[in-house]
Amino acid sequence: MKKPKAGLRKSLVLGFGATLLMGLAGGFLAGQAGSEVLAKLGIDKASAGPNVLRSLTSGYIYDSAAAKAFKALPAPARAEVARAGLDWVKAYVASGEFKAAYKQLRESQKPNPPDPVPSAEETLAKMKADMEKGIENMRQVQATADAATKKSMEDAIKQVRAQMEGLEKDPQMKENLRLGAEMQRTSNKNEYEARLKSWNEDLPENSGLLIAKRVRQFLTTSADVDFSAELLSRGNRMVFAKEEYEQKSAYWKTCFRAGKEATEAARTFAKAWLAELEKN
Repeated sequence: MKKPKAGLRKSLVLGFGATLLMGLAGGFLAGQAGSEVLAKLGIDKASAGPNVLRSLTSGYIYDSAAAKAFKALPAPARAEVARAGLDWVKAYVASGEFKAAYKQLRESQKPNPPDPVPSAEETLAKMKADMEKGIENMRQVQATADAATKKSMEDAIKQVRAQMEGLEKDPQMKENLRLGAEMQRTSNKNEYEARLKSWNEDLPENSGLLIAKRVRQFLTTSADVDFSAELLSRGNRMVFAKEEYEQKSAYWKTCFRAGKEATEAARTFAKAWLAELEKN
């Protein structure tokens, strides 16, 4: 199991279980309340709630100090911290404060509808306006040019205008522009609906659905953690003797580091909580 690099040491996975085992959502303090403990762990009490929201929606939370303090605890104390952490989070996500913050975050992430697609007539009008702007620039250059250049530019201007007039009179051009606009509208609509669907799946209106999803993820990932797995020293890092364990996810390895007692305590709590969530 690799030791986390300096840049990743503060990036511990939450998944509503794995990182709570490390006591990172303020739950550590629920059973050991007090500003002294907060100060000791370097946790800002005001950030505990926002951290839960951020970890619920993104899957990550940052607090290396609390993780270090957690790992220094004996196994039985870790189990108590895990239970306290989950109990705190369960109470917090049922609060009006959390629900209001979740609603605000959800709305801020809602996809914007697509911009209107110009009609064939609007596209032709813009093409003509761009052409006139280009001609105006040519006129400015033409004003200081020699006679031969002026004539050459005048011929070019006439040619551009003739081409534009031809496009405006060409029914096939208008039809092509109309079809192109229709295809773009359909494409934009499909893309918007797909983003809206993803948004509703990632941030459902009922936050309980997302919480249940995170709890299931934790239960699935933590189900087969081998707490008796052998570690070997390899250079300046520790790795699993079994290569298949080295390929396990960060969630799985976080549970391994937390230990059997804490993980089982969290799993027991999570199962009961999930049963409640699924009834609602």
